[in-house]
Amino acid sequence: MRRPTAPPLPETGFDLTRDQRYHGARVVASAANDAEDCALLLAVLGLEPADGIAEPPPLPRSGPPGG
Repeated sequence: MRRPTAPPLPETGFDLTRDQRYHGARVVASAANDAEDCALLLAVLGLEPADGIAEPPPLPRSGPPGG
């Protein structure tokens, strides 16, 4: 089953979901050498520091265990 895609942006051709922005910012922060490097990498990717701080979307919950 295919998921619907986000509408394209003129600048990049696509839009990132909230979850993608969150995880992207976290990966950049973990790979950056320092705060300045992190800020530069985030800016190049069109992300903001707040993207990695905001709570990610909740994970889908399954039914109660054993039931």
